[in-house]
Amino acid sequence: MADALVSALIDQLVSVAFQRLDEEMRLVKDVEEDVKQLKTNLEAIQAVLEDAERRQLADQSVRNWLDRLKDVSFDMDNVLDDWSTAILKLRIEQEKGENGTVPTHQTSDKVCFSIPSPLSCFKCKVNRITLRHDIAHKIKDLNQKLDRIAGEKDRFMLKTTITEQPVERPKTTSFVNQVEIYGRDKDKDILVSKLLSENSTHQDKSFNIIPIVGMGGMGKTTLAQLVYNDDKVRANFDERIWVCVSDPFEEIKVAKAIVESIEGSSPNNNELDPLLQRIHKCIEGKRFLLVLDDVWTDDKQKWEQLRQPLKNGAVGSRILVTTRKKEVAIMMGVVNSMITLEELSEEQCWLIFKQLAFLEREEEECKQLEKIGQKIASKAKGSPLVAKTLGGLMCFKENQTQWRDVLDSELWQSKDVKKIFTPFLLSYYDLSPKEKQCFLYCSVFPKDYRIDRDELIEMWMSQSYLGYGINSDEEGRECFETLARRSFFQNFERLEYDSSITCCRMHDIVHDFVKFLTKDEYITMEVNSVEKKLRLVNEIKARHLTLVLGSDAQSLALEYNNTNEENLRTLFVPNTNNYSVNASLFLRLTFLRTLTLSKCGIRKLPESIGRLMHLRYLSLKGNDKMEELPDALCDLWNLQTLDLSSCTSLRRLPERIGKLINLKHLYAWSCFGLEGFPRGIGRLTCLQKLDTLIIPEDKGAFSDIGDFTRLKNLRLTEYLSIRGCRNVKNVEEAEKIDLKNCDRIIHLILDFGELGNQNWGFANDAAILEALEPHPNLAILMICNYMGASLSPCPKWITSLTNVRDLHLFDWNNLEIIPSFGKMPCLKFLKLSYMKSVKMLGLEFLGIAEEKDQKDFAPIISFPKLEKLGFDSMAQFEKWEGSVTTTTTETTSSFMVMPCLKHLEFEKCPRLQALPDFLQTNTSLRDLSITESEIMEEYCQKGTGEEWDKISHVPNISVNGEYVRKDGIWIHKDKTSDIIGTSAAASAK
Repeated sequence: MADALVSALIDQLVSVAFQRLDEEMRLVKDVEEDVKQLKTNLEAIQAVLEDAERRQLADQSVRNWLDRLKDVSFDMDNVLDDWSTAILKLRIEQEKGENGTVPTHQTSDKVCFSIPSPLSCFKCKVNRITLRHDIAHKIKDLNQKLDRIAGEKDRFMLKTTITEQPVERPKTTSFVNQVEIYGRDKDKDILVSKLLSENSTHQDKSFNIIPIVGMGGMGKTTLAQLVYNDDKVRANFDERIWVCVSDPFEEIKVAKAIVESIEGSSPNNNELDPLLQRIHKCIEGKRFLLVLDDVWTDDKQKWEQLRQPLKNGAVGSRILVTTRKKEVAIMMGVVNSMITLEELSEEQCWLIFKQLAFLEREEEECKQLEKIGQKIASKAKGSPLVAKTLGGLMCFKENQTQWRDVLDSELWQSKDVKKIFTPFLLSYYDLSPKEKQCFLYCSVFPKDYRIDRDELIEMWMSQSYLGYGINSDEEGRECFETLARRSFFQNFERLEYDSSITCCRMHDIVHDFVKFLTKDEYITMEVNSVEKKLRLVNEIKARHLTLVLGSDAQSLALEYNNTNEENLRTLFVPNTNNYSVNASLFLRLTFLRTLTLSKCGIRKLPESIGRLMHLRYLSLKGNDKMEELPDALCDLWNLQTLDLSSCTSLRRLPERIGKLINLKHLYAWSCFGLEGFPRGIGRLTCLQKLDTLIIPEDKGAFSDIGDFTRLKNLRLTEYLSIRGCRNVKNVEEAEKIDLKNCDRIIHLILDFGELGNQNWGFANDAAILEALEPHPNLAILMICNYMGASLSPCPKWITSLTNVRDLHLFDWNNLEIIPSFGKMPCLKFLKLSYMKSVKMLGLEFLGIAEEKDQKDFAPIISFPKLEKLGFDSMAQFEKWEGSVTTTTTETTSSFMVMPCLKHLEFEKCPRLQALPDFLQTNTSLRDLSITESEIMEEYCQKGTGEEWDKISHVPNISVNGEYVRKDGIWIHKDKTSDIIGTSAAASAK
């Protein structure tokens, strides 16, 4: 991590921003030389940092040296940030006019107000001179410390070029002890089937490439060894070749290993081309299996050179690649044939563990240790290598006390931790300095925490890990994807339309590993009594603190009295209960950059929040009792991200929000109480992401559409809610939002506003909605409180959204005829709520009414992908008509309706009395729910109801929240029996 820190500082010292500060400091004697010396020392240290980072695990003195370097680096970063913040403050104040607003244009460097007064000019000049001397003193002090650290590096004989690995990479062979392997039978069968298949799935028809991908220790090599030695595989190939590739990828070494395996002796030639010619000749006409174990390089050029001679093998040849990096599979173009290894079960880990842990123990002793051993084995969290390592370690623990000590400690606190985490160190050292720093920051999250990708990237940005450019978001996404592809993350949640990752978790073993690497710097505390336990933080130099507060902690006061408070750069308090925030908290955490207080039940944020001058990231999401934000929040000039999502009671934002001139991300999703954005929003020229637009009824008090359209850097986010659509002046103003060209939006809410007692202002609803046509990429659409004219209430574009999969129409009082949603090819979820004028659903709803006259007789599928359909609060809804022809003749076409429908819901549909005929032949329907719909409850009575035949095949039926049929079994409750069941088949008879 020190490598990334120093690199960032060097970048800062040569940045355009610092050059401006440097000009200020030249006015102080000798500071210019100190700045140059700082840069020289940092560059000299950076040259040996890679060696130092790798040696620190084995050499405590090197680790101590790195710790001192990090301390000075953090202090230097704070000093530079202090200086740039102070200059920013002076410039804001000098540009502020007498009316208290902040101009968007750049004015003269002279320190005075727009209408200058001698006193104000004098005061600002004095402040600037004081700042110069203060920063000069701090830089001199830091330079002296860095001089000493730079001088010490020679004592450790640190090298500028790394020639040896800090963690020895094990050399693998094709031999395997099959008796010791558990839990990979299914994976083996799948892989053997792929190896023996005659089908070619790769561009090179002579051979297929099959990659086995997974994090370190998951058994990739073991699985490859199993199939390599399988009898069927042996018989299927003329040549079997095993090469341990490892890192670095040396083409000559790999080529020689292939030749040696085939010919039986190692070639003397060390030139690549003759070796490749020899491979070409050796495998000519032969069906071969080549295992490339432990591949790390994703350099396509190196792979291409090796691939060419392999084309000379016979059809049916296979190349099996094991790797931790998905990039390898991507580079080879074989992602579709990739096998990803999942973790083993606890039982399988136990079987591996006890083989070694109970070796040469008496049966009675094994019985005594078995329960403790099973709990220790569960620490492996599905990793066969960790289970094996733990078993080997416990083999030498003699009694229950020693076993219990291991059980009661975290893996990362174990004395034998390096043996456990060796495979992960290899993956870690393969990362760039920036990627290492970003990976280590994941230590702030508690174990099994659901990590939001964008939240994580914005937290990285707040720590200045991603540089200072406008493309730092993209840089963060690339870094996240790298970590994901290398198996540091798992349990991915993805967007359906482009499969990009939105959320993930860390495997418990990876989490333990990152805790091991950051144990002195990142602290997670599970506490009830905050005041008592947090004093422990003083004993170590924590930079990042995560608090998981228990029920006894009523106030987030952090009552500890030591200088360590200033070291904290992150305070992460996720998903707690009802806590108050003590005002003194923010008076001491002076260098905090990242603050998360999500779902803490905060009612009021203290004014002292404005003292956190270095704060870049503030998340207050989920504090649903907080009604307002303090004005002092607007003094956080460095703030980049403000997340207010789901602060449902929040009414207004501070009027001076325009002072947040570095704000890039503003989230107000589900802030239903928010009346609008202050007029100053138009001055947030750095704003890039906004998930909510509020069009106010009171145009004078809040920002309007024009204020947002002036923000040239603004990119509406993937999730966008537009509230107050009815308040748009006219069609031209609606078109300014330009939704049709916003191809990034995938989830859109258009809310026309509460109807209340209004009986005016609805005339433009239809025209405005027509002008708010979204981009075809849209996947989720919700339209609320819409009062379009009854004759043509729906926009023309709604059924042409071919990628929409989730559609919810809420409170359309004038709608009488539901549009032809059956034509929407990707629609999976449809809900219609509060449609007070809808009385009947006909064939037009299915999108097949106009198709009856077609003459090509092609089958018609209505709602081809619909899985869930719901009707809610449809007061006039009486009948759902759906008699369709299901066979093809010379004069009719065949129809298929909702072939994928699984869930059907009716709630508060009191007049509904007829269901469509096609339900009777729908075999996919699994769940039917009827709530507060009295007539339908009666008509669907088993055996006697008029609509019973149409739903008798549905295995799960619930009425008013209680199942009357579950998994095909009828549930009867009476005095003699709680449940009397008959099978679905029997009841149908």
